[in-house]
Parts: sequence; C-alpha cells; structure tokens
Amino acid sequence: MDSSNPLMTPASGAINSRFESQNSIEETRENRKKEWAEAYARIGQKPPPEEPSEEYDARTLFERLEAQKEIKKEEWDARMKLSNQWRGLDADEKRFLAEKEAEKREEQRKLEQAEAEEVKKYKERLAARQAAVIDTPPAPPSLAPPRSSSKKTPSKDVKKNVKSLMKGIVVKKKLKTTTLPITSPITSLSSSKIDDTENTISTEPAIVVGAKRAASDEDIGFEDDKRLKSG
Repeated sequence: MDSSNPLMTPASGAINSRFESQNSIEETRENRKKEWAEAYARIGQKPPPEEPSEEYDARTLFERLEAQKEIKKEEWDARMKLSNQWRGLDADEKRFLAEKEAEKREEQRKLEQAEAEEVKKYKERLAARQAAVIDTPPAPPSLAPPRSSSKKTPSKDVKKNVKSLMKGIVVKKKLKTTTLPITSPITSLSSSKIDDTENTISTEPAIVVGAKRAASDEDIGFEDDKRLKSG
C-alpha cells in the first residue's frame, strides 16, 4: 500500500473518536451525579431521586415501530372484544337504579289511585241522577184543549167595512113609476156570504137602502096623484 497517497492512509483517530467504552460512560455518569449533588448542597436542598436509566435496545428503529404497532393492535382487539364490553354494576349504580325504580312505582300508584277516585265519583253521580229520576212522579196529562194556530177573523170588522162602503151611496129619485122589482147590487152584495167563518153578513145596510127605496116610490106616487087631481 502506497503511503504517499493521503486517501489511502488509515484514519485511526477518527474511528476511535466514534466509539465510547462502558467505563467512560460510567465515569461521566458519576461525575454528573457529583455535580448535581454539589449544586443542591449549595442551595440547601436535597437532590431529587434519580430516574431509572433506560435499558439499551439494540433493535433497529423499524423493529421498534413494528413492535409498538403490534402492542396497540392487541390492546384494541382486547377492548373491542364482546366479553370485555360488558361489566357488572357497582354498589352506587345499583342503589341509583333502585331509587329510580321506586320513584317510578310510586308515581304509577298515585296515578292509578286518582283514576280510581274519579271513576268512583262518576258512578256515585250517575246513581244519584238515576235515583232522582225514579223518585220524581210523572207529570199529569194536560186537560186544556190545544190552541189552534190560525185565528178567526172577527165579524165586527167585516160589518164595519160594509157600513163604511154604504155611507157614500146616494139613491136618485125616478120620475116614472116602474112595476119591475128594483134590485141593487149593494143589497145583493150585502146579502151574499162574505165571511166563511160566520157564514152570514148582517143585512142592516140592505134594510136601510130598501126603506129609502120604498120612501122614494111613495113620494113619486103622491106626486102623480096631485097631478091627476090638478088636471
């Protein structure tokens, strides 16, 4: 091997600096402990307990990550297992559930009691009403005749109307005597049947008219006698 080539020369000093012996590690640790103890002694405090040192793991990073992954997977499977999803109730939970069940039963009992009282009161009211209906005597039948809905028109109004119609009639005197019977439409109207309820109408206006007619005939006959005597 050519010693003149610097690339081929062994780097013994660099290789030795990369490694550290166990003795040097222990010595460094002891020195660090002494420094910590002296520092706490200067401030008058006791040094805290030393944390346990981590054990050296010679596995690679990939192997350590795979191991952690397997551990997490096992924990997940154990937690999601059906037998592990159920657990027993403790004393506090049992007492709480018992109290809730007792409250529920008490409310149900009160509700049933209130319903029973309402039904009882209803039956009592119904029985009292039926007893009152039985004790009440039946009403006697009414003897009064039923009233007719339609009212009869009084005959007085009809008579008054006929009289009011006859007031404005004036009978004229005739110069010549006639043997024919004189009939007036007013007398025929007065003697006709107008009111269905009374079946007849008073003939007083007809009598008056007839009397006037007779008086007029007598006057005409008296005048004729005078004329004959004077002639």
